[in-house]
Formats: sequence, structure tokens, C-alpha cells
Amino acid sequence: MNKRWTFLFVVAVVVTLSIVTILNRPTEKDFKKWLQEEYMIDCSEDCSIIEVESVSGDITERIKFTDARGTYSPGIFTLRINKQYKSLDAPLQIKQIDVIGFNGRFYPLQNNDEF
Repeated sequence: MNKRWTFLFVVAVVVTLSIVTILNRPTEKDFKKWLQEEYMIDCSEDCSIIEVESVSGDITERIKFTDARGTYSPGIFTLRINKQYKSLDAPLQIKQIDVIGFNGRFYPLQNNDEF
């Protein structure tokens, strides 16, 4: 009888943790908020256009980038977003964001500090 209760307790803990993780899976709104907080990037409603502030000496300018290509992979526990943006002014200037969201937070998969 003791093994049965132990088994039921372990199953209950695993199910509870799974439900909490599923309910805390990040959304696109969380991604937009994370971009603003982490890199100070302003994002359109669906993040197809982003604005990055560039400081060069005393001159501050806002550069717009458009979504060139990317993937959006929602999973049961995670959300993976890999996007590549091209500058509207200089098409050869490319920025890439590759993140995975888990349990309400986003984690960069590539070290890209130049954003």
C-alpha cells in the first residue's frame, strides 16, 4: 500500500509541474515585451517591423528593420522564435534574433549583443 501512495504522489507532482509549465508558456506579447526590456527594441503588433535606436557620437537615429524570414515554433512547454530582420535603409544590414521561451521567460540561443 505504501508503494501505491508514493507512486500516486510522484504522478501528482509531475502532472502539477506540467500544468504549471504549460500555463506559463510565453506568448508573442511576452516576446514583444522582452525585446523592449532586453534590447530596447520597439516592435509592431506582430513584430514584423522593429525599430532600433542607434547612437553615433551625439547623433541618435532610429533604424527600421523588416522581417526578412524566420520561424515561429510553439510547443507544449516552449516557444521558439528565430527571426532575421533586414534594414529598410541598407538591405545588407541584417539582424538576427534566436530565442526560446520557457516557463514565462525568454533565453537567447545565440550571443548577439550587437542589437
